[in-house]
Amino acid sequence: MALQGSYSLVIAQEVSLYEQFNGRYDFTALGNTLNVEENGADAPCTILTSSSATLNLEPEQNIVAAYLYWAGSGEGDFEVSLNGEPIIAERTFSNELDPQRQFFAAFANVTQQLQNSGNGMYTLSELDLTNVIEPYCPSGTNFGGWSVIIVYEDPGLNLNQLNVYDGLESVSANNTQINIILENLNVIDNEGAKIGFLAWEGDESIAVNETLQINGNTISNPPLNPGNNAFNGTNSYTNSNQLWNMDMDVYDIQNNIQVGDTQATISLSSGQDFVMINNIVTLLNSQLPDATIHLDALTAGEECGNRDVELDYTVKNINSTDVLPANTPIAFYANTTLVGTSATQSEIPIEGAESGEITLSIPPAIPQEFTLSLAVDDTGNGNGIVNEIDETNNTDSTQVVLLVYPEISGLTNQEKCDAVGPEVFDLTLSTQQINPDYLLTFHQSEADAENNVNAIANPETYEISGTEETVYIRVDNGACFVIGSFIIEVISCPLPDATITITNDVNACRQRLLQIEYIVANTQGTAPLPAETPIALYLDNQLYHTTATPISIPIGGQIHMTTEIELTATLPDSFTLLLVVDDTGNGTGVVEELDETNNTFTTIVQFQSIEDLPVLPDLEICNEGFGFAVFDLTEIIESIAPSNEDELSFYTTYEEALNQQNALLFPDRYQSTSNPQTLYVRLDNATCFTIGEFQISTTDCPPFIPEGFSPNNDGINDVFEISGLLDIYPLHELLIYTRKGNLIFKGTNQTGFWNGNANHGLLYEGPVPSGVYYYVLNLNHPDYKVFTGWVYLNK
Repeated sequence: MALQGSYSLVIAQEVSLYEQFNGRYDFTALGNTLNVEENGADAPCTILTSSSATLNLEPEQNIVAAYLYWAGSGEGDFEVSLNGEPIIAERTFSNELDPQRQFFAAFANVTQQLQNSGNGMYTLSELDLTNVIEPYCPSGTNFGGWSVIIVYEDPGLNLNQLNVYDGLESVSANNTQINIILENLNVIDNEGAKIGFLAWEGDESIAVNETLQINGNTISNPPLNPGNNAFNGTNSYTNSNQLWNMDMDVYDIQNNIQVGDTQATISLSSGQDFVMINNIVTLLNSQLPDATIHLDALTAGEECGNRDVELDYTVKNINSTDVLPANTPIAFYANTTLVGTSATQSEIPIEGAESGEITLSIPPAIPQEFTLSLAVDDTGNGNGIVNEIDETNNTDSTQVVLLVYPEISGLTNQEKCDAVGPEVFDLTLSTQQINPDYLLTFHQSEADAENNVNAIANPETYEISGTEETVYIRVDNGACFVIGSFIIEVISCPLPDATITITNDVNACRQRLLQIEYIVANTQGTAPLPAETPIALYLDNQLYHTTATPISIPIGGQIHMTTEIELTATLPDSFTLLLVVDDTGNGTGVVEELDETNNTFTTIVQFQSIEDLPVLPDLEICNEGFGFAVFDLTEIIESIAPSNEDELSFYTTYEEALNQQNALLFPDRYQSTSNPQTLYVRLDNATCFTIGEFQISTTDCPPFIPEGFSPNNDGINDVFEISGLLDIYPLHELLIYTRKGNLIFKGTNQTGFWNGNANHGLLYEGPVPSGVYYYVLNLNHPDYKVFTGWVYLNK
């Protein structure tokens, strides 16, 4: 049959506990193979799509669970029929020998069907593997089959623990051994202990190194299941050896498991045969109670302050196989604190119960809301004394809320010095240690607090009516309330009296810092004004700046202070400036004063303005050497035309002009430092300033060539000095010739001016005679041609 419908894919393949039963239970199994004979080289490559088996239970044996498993070669057929009823896999398993040989197993709970049908023939059909087994036949791994594990109850049986484990684990030549740990065992008596296996694809003819062990001991059931060939196509329930390629076997293990064991190890080995374990069933004699506890009713203290809790509870011994002994301890916990103990009064029979009641006094350290836990078989430290089937189901819990009084702690009285005007108290300062989750109200009388009437509307700004008053508080946690009180009092004490006054005309300009000069005084005070008294500055009611007095101001004293602030561009042309002494920036002070109403000074400030400078002309003069020259920057003033009240100054950087730093001391004779160079001029009026820029540069002017000189060492005109040549035309060349055309002098920037001595040719060495000489001056400059002419040398 093709895969269709829905099912749950089980990813984990390890064999593990699926279900546990405790009581007078035993198990059996029925099932059959779909193979027509054992796999082998000459076996036909055929397989059936259905097969049958018979169930024969005794009349007193009643089915409590029936689990259908089916398996085969291939990826899986998960929809089958049992006696014509469609079955869809609820869980599936997979395994593989190699990527080409995959196998599947499936599970479905068929308890209801078998309870309804009872004994008789059962036929599993529509398990169609005919289209998938052919690739498996040559390697002898084609198989199909089914089995129903049946758990039944029989009143004549001993009290047993029955565990059903399932999964799909395998051994083969590639994986020669597996170990399966069977957890959750409880071996009280090993008499009659047995184990059942459902395995697939075992071959009778293959028994290479094949063993089945429990706790290291080989188990067998000869002649059906010899110790060296446990999985050989047999059915222990029917004593048949023709269950081709599947095994339904049961073994006696009472000599292989010990009293007190909580687990067992199943070891399966194979040197050749491919065998898959699908399920394991264990049956052990187990006579144990199973204590549980249930909270039936709870009454917490119904009066405020009553921390007693009354409980009604029931201890049960359900799903057990033995009585629960009398005096089984019971512990009661508030959160994790033990608050009471009790014990069962009598033995509680199997499926029986016992009711009890207890009153617990919850300690004050436990919060108002807590978790109350009941634990049976608990001596008060989390440990029990009774060995049980299930040690994990011994508790019950619930949330409890007590009607407890709220706590009042840390109430403080308040005092204020008698100052000008009424005294205002913040009553909440006296109650800051009270839990903020409580509802807190303030009242002028204890009766008002008790009746929760006439609460003070604004406790943060309460104006006292006399010099002393008792304030009552009502603290309510939603269920209970308490009343407390504290005292507020006005006392006589020396106090400072801070005032603030602006002393300068406040002129604002958008391009510069606003400078405010003011006086903080303590003229009327009877105590010094402390240092670090905060001062806040507001512009249009927005906090703009904070500062503080640097020193303490004595009685009758004052200090002058200056504050500079940078104004934002978003301020309007007219704004309100407010200075407040003893203000931390949020309208509140830190100093108690005689008069809290005289701490401010307000003025209206108008923004002043100044016209931007015009575009300033650049200055250019002749190069005086290396591109530099001395400039008269005051020539720029004509373009600015400042008034007599304006101040004008020059700077080499914009930042210095902005900050009025390092103004040029002699702008009428400024030595340039680069070519070209940008300079800045700042124009200040009484309030504002503006900054302009211009450029100074030098140009290479034509040199001035004199017509003569007199090298007679009188210090006057001793050299042929060509003005505007040296260090201006560093590549120039000067040639001097006699009237006959003889070259007598070569001059460069390095030789300097001609002093009348020859430095070239054989005709002259040293001073030359008076006369007229011909010069050739090549500036080697793209703007000028070669200069030529006569110069008269006169001694």
